[in-house]
Amino acid sequence: MYSKSNYKLNFLLLALVCFNFYTALAQKDSVQLYHEKNLELEKCPDFSENDFEYIDNLNKLSYYQRLIAQDSMKINSKRALELSKKNNYVYGELEALSNFATLYLYTGKTDKAIEFCLTTVNNPHLKDYPKIEMKIYNTLGQAYFFKNDYPSTYTQFLHALAIAERTNDEFNLFRLNMNLGTIFSRLEDSDEALKYYAAAFEVVKKLNDPTKEAMMLSNMAFLNIELGNLRVAKSNLDETFKMYETHNNNTWLAWTYATQGLYYLKLNDYEKAIKNYQKSLDMHSTISDVKTKADIKYGLARSYLGLNNLVKSEEFVLKSLDLYKSSDYDAGLEKAYRTMYEIKKKQNLITESLKYLELTEKISNDNYKKKNRQNLMMLNAKLNFDKETQRLKAENELALNEQRKYVKWSLAGLITLMIIVFLIFSANQREKKLNKKLANQAEILNENQKKLTQINANQDRLFSIVGHDLRGPIISLNEILALYLEDPEGKTYFEKFAPQLKEDLEQVQFTMDNLLHWGKTQMQGSTVNIKSIQVKEELDIILQLYRNEINKKSIRINNQVATNHSVFADLQQFNIIFRNLINNAIKFTPNNGMITISTKIKNRNLVIEVSDTGVGMTEEDVQKLFSSSENFSNYGTNKEKGTGLGLRLVKAMVIKNNGEIAVKSEPNKGSQFIVELPLAIA
Repeated sequence: MYSKSNYKLNFLLLALVCFNFYTALAQKDSVQLYHEKNLELEKCPDFSENDFEYIDNLNKLSYYQRLIAQDSMKINSKRALELSKKNNYVYGELEALSNFATLYLYTGKTDKAIEFCLTTVNNPHLKDYPKIEMKIYNTLGQAYFFKNDYPSTYTQFLHALAIAERTNDEFNLFRLNMNLGTIFSRLEDSDEALKYYAAAFEVVKKLNDPTKEAMMLSNMAFLNIELGNLRVAKSNLDETFKMYETHNNNTWLAWTYATQGLYYLKLNDYEKAIKNYQKSLDMHSTISDVKTKADIKYGLARSYLGLNNLVKSEEFVLKSLDLYKSSDYDAGLEKAYRTMYEIKKKQNLITESLKYLELTEKISNDNYKKKNRQNLMMLNAKLNFDKETQRLKAENELALNEQRKYVKWSLAGLITLMIIVFLIFSANQREKKLNKKLANQAEILNENQKKLTQINANQDRLFSIVGHDLRGPIISLNEILALYLEDPEGKTYFEKFAPQLKEDLEQVQFTMDNLLHWGKTQMQGSTVNIKSIQVKEELDIILQLYRNEINKKSIRINNQVATNHSVFADLQQFNIIFRNLINNAIKFTPNNGMITISTKIKNRNLVIEVSDTGVGMTEEDVQKLFSSSENFSNYGTNKEKGTGLGLRLVKAMVIKNNGEIAVKSEPNKGSQFIVELPLAIA
């Protein structure tokens, strides 16, 4: 009786460390890169080890040393952790802890790896950094996998997969689906494994990485052999070998040869099976993977048994048996004992054959019981994860309902407040007419008069903007539509004026947004929702919104924003601030001009500068920009209209987000708007 080889299942044990072996050469380049970056920082006159950029470089240097310089990795991870704790740099601390977990995983200290993973998982700030969170759960899953604790492995990978799906992280979607497929391959649940492998294969196409695609095809080939889809498996293997012609990877190539050996063994083509198994074994000489070598030798034993070469078959099965014993791999022992039983039976050594048959049956019964326990534990893990997911959904729904209730009560309170304000205003008006001589009422009335004056000024400004800037384009649109519908030549006029109307309507929309948000800032008690914001990501989205205006004026954008800079601010207000600043920069920059956006860290703030080479302003005009008593507005270089409201709104929102704003400008030399917001470090 033939017992199928599980060599690939053991190989996938190493696959769970996420494809790191094939990147060793690339890591040398990355190690050099981050080493040089820190050397450059150290040469700066004001250099300090407490600089977050220096700590980030230490962590990245450490990560890329994980396969080629593990002693150095430990030193750099320890230093990064010390500096992060000293400076309350949460991101740096989490990254350093994850590097320690990875280091201990790769050096075989599984319990230490689990200890560092659990320390990191318990950090309340971990959820603010999804990539580190996925990395930690994945490492924790790998550690449990190495301890044969499949239910715990399954749970950790499911946690990481849920985060990858929520953040649409394609690389981690590929990695975690492949890892989950590996678990079920190990448990011989081919249908479940195929489901996860199919999901991983769908994602890997988007990554445009031939090496990862070849790895996935090799896994699919093995799984199709198990399922009996030999024709599909051969197609997978042929495509894999074709990819390795241009993207060589000896480690995975060795395992692919072993898979092809299994394929020919299934076809009873024993000569070709031996040829492929031997190639794989030769290439594994430099790889310390006991279980995989045991399975390859077992495959050779089965192949020689098929050729009735009992001497060679016994030689290889005994070698595989020794390796299985050293690695405590019961499934391997079972199939090796069964093969020895078949060999001794063919040699007519009845006593010895019965001895091996007895060993086979004993281990088979033990393995059956273990498998049943594992299946029950996996089912329990799945049920617990689903239960936890449903609990979190219920909590989120409850929180949403509370928020909705709060909004309703807030609206009711606002209406009540408006009624109260109206009643107070009416009462004060009556008191003003009836009790003008009362000193205490005079003081109250005087204060109310100031508030009323401000309200009236705001109201006049709003009506002015609505009556002129918003009403004009709408009237123009109405007239040209009427002309289009009523006049035979209306279509010609419509096509002539439509582009300008489109620009006017876009400006109307922008102005309405500013009006609405400006109105909110005037309301007492308006709140901000502070969160960590990736600055470059948000500014790139805003620049994309203005791509037509930028292209129309042939303006060059010099984007110097660092990718790792973040701030704590309200996301909606952050976007309004920089939409207005970038819109103004475009408006006042002439054709072929340049807009520069840059960031730098200043103490515990992030300084974001928006500079242009536009018309600039006098010192007197600069003083009017943020004035609440004057309405300052100019036409842009292409006669673009403004309301004079945007910069007052910007200043109000910057202040609400615990920031500061300043302006530097000279006529005909351009303007520079400098915004400081709290740096996202905790």
